[in-house]
Amino acid sequence: MKVALQIHPTRISDELLGEQVYPVLQRRKIAYYALPRRHDGSIELEEDTDLVLTLGGDGTFLYGSRVALRHGVPIIGVKVGRLGFLCSATLDSMDDALGAIARGRMPVEERHVLHGEIVNGQRSNGVHVALNDIVVFRSERDTLRDLTAYDNGQLIARYRADGVILATALGSTAYNMSAGGPLVHPSMELIILTPICAHSLFTKPLVLPPYDRIEIVGSEGSHPLTVSYDGEYHATLNEGDRLVVSSYETRLRLYRPQSYDFYQVLRQKFQHGYVYEGSD
Repeated sequence: MKVALQIHPTRISDELLGEQVYPVLQRRKIAYYALPRRHDGSIELEEDTDLVLTLGGDGTFLYGSRVALRHGVPIIGVKVGRLGFLCSATLDSMDDALGAIARGRMPVEERHVLHGEIVNGQRSNGVHVALNDIVVFRSERDTLRDLTAYDNGQLIARYRADGVILATALGSTAYNMSAGGPLVHPSMELIILTPICAHSLFTKPLVLPPYDRIEIVGSEGSHPLTVSYDGEYHATLNEGDRLVVSSYETRLRLYRPQSYDFYQVLRQKFQHGYVYEGSD
């Protein structure tokens, strides 16, 4: 088995690699090499690479996921940090996880991915993918923005807000959750549209079909907006532009241990449904 390592540039020291990571790979006779960090995933994997393994937190996992998605290679995240919600293994469990993968005893799951592009007439700034979310937000002036959202050409709503979030189920626990959007099981395929600080008492998040074409347009004469893909790549949405978002044709493949429990993670990471003095 050959593994491509996506390593956090500052959190993972040479000492940690030499004492806790490389010995595990060498003992299991796993070939390995390190990847550079690029926000768009434009990295070529070595021939016969079987797995992308990330060492860090959720940001490192997102970097590695773009590479894995582009090459159709599965991925697993090893948490070395604070949150690591997207990671399903730790340094302590990495040895067992790699052993289960090598023996074909760890299931591979698929995750829905979004892609978006900014278009003006027939001109496009290029397609970019997002595992968590695509966010449209104000970035220059401290004024609310007027945004219009469409679903397959039908008007959804006109929002006066700081912006909107278009999230996947996997990304529902990220910025979407902070903005008051719903928590969704990561196996679901859908698009969550969540306004950011909407200037309205009755504006609510919406859950939309995964294969619809969602468009976001700024109001006429409005200031430019910023569009981010998983918080990394940023583009500008100018007057006359339309952000078009839909499902990406490829699914991300990732390893999840059979013991992984989404609801337990919610309880542990976010105190979801927390009851004092309660028990499981």
